[in-house]
Amino acid sequence: MPAADGAVNRPTASEVPAPAARYGREYLVVLLAAGLLYGLTVAPGVLWQDNGLAQLRVLRHDVRGDLGLALSHPLYYVLAIAFQALPLAESAFKTNLVSAVFGGVTVAGAYLLLRLLTSLRWAAVVGAASLAVAHTFWQHCTLAEVYAVSTALLVAELLCLTRYAQTGQQRWLILLFLAAGLGVSNDMQAVLRLPIWGVLLIWLLARRRIGIGTLLGAVGAWLAGAALYLGLIASDVVAGQPVGDVIRSALFGRQYAANVLNTHLTGRLLGNSLVYLLLNFPTPLLALVPFGLLALRRLQPRPVAAAIGAALAIHLVWAVRYDVPDQYTFFIAAIVLLAITVGIGADRFLVAGRQRWQWWLLGLALLPAAVYVPLPGIARSAGLSLGVARDVPYRDRYTYFLWPWKTGYHGAERFAREVQQRLPPNAVLIADGTTVPPIHYLMETGRWHKAITVWPLLRGGDADYWPTPADVADALAAGRVYVVSPQPGYCPQWLLDGYEVEPVGVLYRVIAARPAPATRGSD
Repeated sequence: MPAADGAVNRPTASEVPAPAARYGREYLVVLLAAGLLYGLTVAPGVLWQDNGLAQLRVLRHDVRGDLGLALSHPLYYVLAIAFQALPLAESAFKTNLVSAVFGGVTVAGAYLLLRLLTSLRWAAVVGAASLAVAHTFWQHCTLAEVYAVSTALLVAELLCLTRYAQTGQQRWLILLFLAAGLGVSNDMQAVLRLPIWGVLLIWLLARRRIGIGTLLGAVGAWLAGAALYLGLIASDVVAGQPVGDVIRSALFGRQYAANVLNTHLTGRLLGNSLVYLLLNFPTPLLALVPFGLLALRRLQPRPVAAAIGAALAIHLVWAVRYDVPDQYTFFIAAIVLLAITVGIGADRFLVAGRQRWQWWLLGLALLPAAVYVPLPGIARSAGLSLGVARDVPYRDRYTYFLWPWKTGYHGAERFAREVQQRLPPNAVLIADGTTVPPIHYLMETGRWHKAITVWPLLRGGDADYWPTPADVADALAAGRVYVVSPQPGYCPQWLLDGYEVEPVGVLYRVIAARPAPATRGSD
């Protein structure tokens, strides 16, 4: 029956019992489709920089790391270590698969959430498809990274809240807090949503929807989920580290306090943020976001709508003002929530008598995958720097960063193997944080020549990140010192100031000391 304003009355998702079997089958179909996408595009082996460091930590069964507690991510490493039991040859590939699997779980979870919140299957398909091909999300489903596990837990929190709101069964509330605690064990960004769940508990308690038992159960579930991370914090305190230092490490890592606490918005941060969001949704479908945000005001169940809106606002604000070189990665949670909002907007659009547009909406949802194909060529022609300070052998900056897929990419391993072939016995190689992980990976897996010394050392610390002239004096005298990048910040300053280099394949050989500048005598 038409409503007074002309809109069509229809039962909300919360008023209709969910057909569990059908929704379960649909969930599995989406899970398989997304899993196939990421399985076909996941990186097949060892990687650069932080991704390569993650692969090394898995090899070492290191759930702590040495960058501070906030960057420890213990749940991710427990999962990645468990994935090593797969009957596959390459450890790095098995570590990469964690992201592919949990990326599929995230997309399927987003589909199921939209299926529960909206009335049309097509709306859920559009929202899930727009998430599946969102650039930053897709990219991090193909690399050794923590974010796909984080997004799977984010969606799990919203699913648990939805089922609690629809059924009143308090076990879903307990499971929500378990997922929220696991999120903290995986990545500290999950703490950003804790105020939402805290307010929810207080509101439910004040309205007498739950009792003290459920409140204690929720708190206990969160503590159980966060136990991996809380255990690392407790172990540092027990070991005698100053409590203040431990808290700073838990909140900020070793060096990111200023970035985490930044409140100064600049034009650069705002401009970059807009570019990052457009890169993930380069499609007219982005116009559905306002529809989705408006629909949140009337979406049932109301606690779910409020949680989606609050989480989106929190994660967007967090990412926009987070001033770090890889700022774009911190938009991933917001990207997931925006895709869910797109699905809600698609539902409103289609219900308003536009069902014939459903195939068009799906096409627009998948359009970004086609946009990414020519993007590297366009960026190269325009001379865009992408914020990359230098080129790395076998890593074209445009294709590596602008194509989210990593199908067949062996550049990092190819570099490490060529370096080993070119270096003479007893050589010394000075690498850097980007290029040394694939070399360390070969060393850790017994595929590196033991007579070649590599700096940074495989198990070194800050004090011996790069060598002093005394550390490599014999090799310098014999002309056996090589560097990957003779650029400031990528090799010791003493080498840049005092020595000449010549290119040798993908490396540079240190060939001679520069003559000391002449001094003028007195008149």
